[in-house]
Amino acid sequence: MTVRRLRVLISGLPSDSLYKSKLYGIANGQRWGLRDSLLANMHDLLVAHFGVAYVGVTHKQPPKIDTFPRPETEADLERKAVEAEKNARAEDYLELLSSGALAGQQAPGTSDWVDGIPAERPPLPSGTEQLPEAGGTTTT
Repeated sequence: MTVRRLRVLISGLPSDSLYKSKLYGIANGQRWGLRDSLLANMHDLLVAHFGVAYVGVTHKQPPKIDTFPRPETEADLERKAVEAEKNARAEDYLELLSSGALAGQQAPGTSDWVDGIPAERPPLPSGTEQLPEAGGTTTT
C-alpha cells in the first residue's frame, strides 16, 4: 500500500471515527458524526422557535429549556480542572477566615477598601448618576 493510498483512506474516515475525534481534540470517546451534530442543532432551533411562539401567545417569558449538550473537548476539560482548583483554594481560604485563623490579617488586595467599599470609586460614565440609598446606578 502506498502512502498516498493510506492518506486517502484516512481522510475518508467518518467524522465520528476515533482518529478524527483525537485529531479535533474530542475527549472521553464522546464522538459525534454529522448526523448527531445536525440533530442537536435542530433541537436547539426548535427550542428557540418554541420560545418565540410562547412569548407571542402568552406575552410572558418562556420557561428555561437548556440547549442540547455537546461533546467536551480536551480544552474544556482542562478549563474545568483549573476552575475546580481555583474554587477549592477559595473555599479553603474562606474556611480559614471563618475559623478565625486569619483574624487580624488583612485580606489580599483589599488595602484600598474601607468597610467593604472601595475607598476611591472610579468615575461613572456620562449620563449615569449614583443612587443615594441603594448604592446602585441609574441612567438619565
